[in-house]
Amino acid sequence: MMGGVREKVELATKFGYCLDNIHELSGDPQHVRVACEASLKPLELNSIDLYYQQGIDACVPIEVTVCFFS
Repeated sequence: MMGGVREKVELATKFGYCLDNIHELSGDPQHVRVACEASLKPLELNSIDLYYQQGIDACVPIEVTVCFFS
């Protein structure tokens, strides 16, 4: 962000729904990575302050999903 605005705001976004199917949730770490990169690219940033899962993927244990952040 230009003009030092980034230092003045907290950036929050969510992940969970597949980009090609908004009715399908995914907690797969690979999906989390792709979704994170898709959020960062248009903003031309390299970090998100608060990144949260929009819905629960019953097929992927939360421990597997959050391992992405380790």
